[in-house]
Amino acid sequence: NTTRTIEVSWSTPAIVQSGGRPELVTNGNDLIIASDPATGKELWRTAGVKSNAIHTPLVGHGLVILTAGYPVKKVIALRPGAVPDAERVAWEYTRGTGYVISNILYGDYLYLFTDNGIVTCLDPTTGAVKYEGGRIPVPARFMGSPVAFGGFVAMTSEEGDTFMLKAGPTHQIVRTNSIDEPVYSSPAIANGRIYIRADKHLFAIGK
Repeated sequence: NTTRTIEVSWSTPAIVQSGGRPELVTNGNDLIIASDPATGKELWRTAGVKSNAIHTPLVGHGLVILTAGYPVKKVIALRPGAVPDAERVAWEYTRGTGYVISNILYGDYLYLFTDNGIVTCLDPTTGAVKYEGGRIPVPARFMGSPVAFGGFVAMTSEEGDTFMLKAGPTHQIVRTNSIDEPVYSSPAIANGRIYIRADKHLFAIGK
């Protein structure tokens, strides 16, 4: 039982392996803190996202990436493990994020999403912009977070449309599928199917 002396956070923590040890990384407005998941002992801390900490941290390419979208848009890529405080931050970016919807790291690219489905693609190792302002074909709002599989990123809107974004450094929506029912949750992938919890039904799509 370890007390966390930070403001309220809605973010789900993430586990990252670094230097042979696991670290539980928590997103926060004032502070981003890594703890030993077995004991709760603090391992390191750094300045937080200075915004509502809602998004789930992303882990990959030797980094843990923390994001937030309201009132300030913020992306912070951190080096986990026993590194000097001055070297903790790998890069930062201050555009392209939404309020509730979490972003996604898939393969060699980091995808950021606004609440109305505008997409930004970054190099996760450097923060270099691959594209900005990628748009979906119709106006929409998003509450659920994207999922990725088979070379695509699936974005399901509140209107029940799933936009299939081709993974890679060029923005391309290749298909739109609709269930004609409002959706406020994130899709789930298991057993070769994609599950979508809509307003009145649970849809299982696949073989």
